[in-house]
Amino acid sequence: MPKPTAIGIGAQKCASSWIHAVLAAHPQAAVAREKELDFFSYYYDRGYRWYESLFDEASPATVHFENSPSYFHDPRTPERVRAYDPQMKILLLLRDPVERAYSNHLHEVIKGHIPNLSFEEGLANNPSYLDQSRYGTHLSRWLDVFPAGQVQVMLAENIKADPAGQARRVYEFLGIDPEFTTGLLSERRNESDRARLPWLRNLLRAQGDRMRRMGLEEQLMRVKKLGPVRKLLDANRVDVRQEVPAMSPDTRKRLTQELGDEMQRLAALIGREPVEWPSWAQARA
Repeated sequence: MPKPTAIGIGAQKCASSWIHAVLAAHPQAAVAREKELDFFSYYYDRGYRWYESLFDEASPATVHFENSPSYFHDPRTPERVRAYDPQMKILLLLRDPVERAYSNHLHEVIKGHIPNLSFEEGLANNPSYLDQSRYGTHLSRWLDVFPAGQVQVMLAENIKADPAGQARRVYEFLGIDPEFTTGLLSERRNESDRARLPWLRNLLRAQGDRMRRMGLEEQLMRVKKLGPVRKLLDANRVDVRQEVPAMSPDTRKRLTQELGDEMQRLAALIGREPVEWPSWAQARA
């Protein structure tokens, strides 16, 4: 059975579907049969054999990859990954931490885990929104275990601005052909849509997952862009932002202040200021 050689560790709501898609499309890479295996965080007791069984044994790929956003903030995961493979390459995608927390709330509403509460109500009942945005604390834990050269940190804002350039960075980091290009680079993913008819969404998603497991990611994207299919998908979408109030200015200010030290710590760890983030400028004002 193949052993994964690279993992994406999060953070949640930070372009994880994008990284999965651009690696699934690359002929020298293979992704796990399912997204978000959560092995090192939640299912470690199932053992390595179970974990490796989730990768295609017949794949000729040189890189085997899986992406589980729970890994970034789970305190047990870095040591478990090192015990499995001290040479593991690690990809970490981050975005503005205040926006990430709000997007986390929208995600919970979309999934039906909570009702259409305001962000402020959701935050009061779910401290993990803020905890997962404590980037400095979580990255420090990983860098205590792995050398910086094995950890690639990327910002979702840069992926949105230059998806081709950022995909090249991923490919170079993993040692696969950086000249490969795919039409999946700028595909819009995982934003704020909820299904009007969940059964239809689940049916279409199951078909899409089946095509991905067959290595037909690019063909799937072409099908989704066909006129009748696009109309069906669009008709089944509801923008949850129309139902959930926007974050209040006071909440944004409070969270920016609360996460200011975390952003400073992150900047020191990655050797650059995250100037792409509005909350970074606000925290320094």
